[in-house]
Amino acid sequence: MTGFYSFIRLLLAVLFVLPLWTGAVAATATAKNSVSAAGPAVRNTKGLLWKIESPGAAANYLFGTIHSDDPRITALPDAVTRTLDASTRFVMEAIIDGESLMRMAEVMFFNDERTLEQVVGRKLYAESVKALSARGMPTLGVEKQKPWAVMMALSMPPPRTGEFLDLVLQARAAQQNKPVSGLETVAEQLAIFDELPLRDQVALLEDTVRLQPELDREFEALHKAWLARDLAAIIAISEKHKPTDERLYQEGMDRLIVQRNRRMAERMTPMLKQGGAFIAVGAAHLPGETGLLQLIEKAGYRVTAIY
Repeated sequence: MTGFYSFIRLLLAVLFVLPLWTGAVAATATAKNSVSAAGPAVRNTKGLLWKIESPGAAANYLFGTIHSDDPRITALPDAVTRTLDASTRFVMEAIIDGESLMRMAEVMFFNDERTLEQVVGRKLYAESVKALSARGMPTLGVEKQKPWAVMMALSMPPPRTGEFLDLVLQARAAQQNKPVSGLETVAEQLAIFDELPLRDQVALLEDTVRLQPELDREFEALHKAWLARDLAAIIAISEKHKPTDERLYQEGMDRLIVQRNRRMAERMTPMLKQGGAFIAVGAAHLPGETGLLQLIEKAGYRVTAIY
């Protein structure tokens, strides 16, 4: 079981905007998305910024992000700033605002008599608090947090500046008075974890605490793959952690990738028809047979990597 959770931990950074506030990490493409497979899944694996064109409409752009505040990541390339500045609207995965923060607070904490220590046991609770402190994360109120919320806080290196790439893009768009919108709601992203059975949340937290010493190395590899604009390498990193339980893997990845990609592609449709949008989503949503790039192509658009 724990193989699945170490697999999920690794790439949430290239899938969710939600971790910007909670500090999350880890999940990637489904077996169908694997870039090592034969056929169409090997396409569209090099590049982070993609031009989306159709006759009679202004071009749109799709940018694959990594939810990080590493200065190497947040130093926007000229190709990205030029296309963002020339766009008429900015679209990201989910908008983090006051209302969504309140929703997070409601969902992340037990609203009954249960405590984290009661649910996970004294040993894992103590280890979790110790790990949070070691990463400079706040421990105030942790006793009422749900296991998945603590896992997310432990699943990412400590923030350096808090200026995550997604927020840098959003701020730049807002400064230019561009309309800013999201493809998902925070509630939809939270539900993916909050609806996990409690026993699975505990196993996820246990695995995350155990693998803390490896986390920094994993993220450095992920950062390097993103900087190289190598979507194939991003997926390959996750393949090292693929679980042996195929059913669990398929079900988990269907929720994390396939269903979300279909939802985002559907919600992109009116934006793409209008043209002029700059859309930023986690990079692992882009490649593969069920990835956004191929879904957009199947909808009749021409997709070309420009960076």
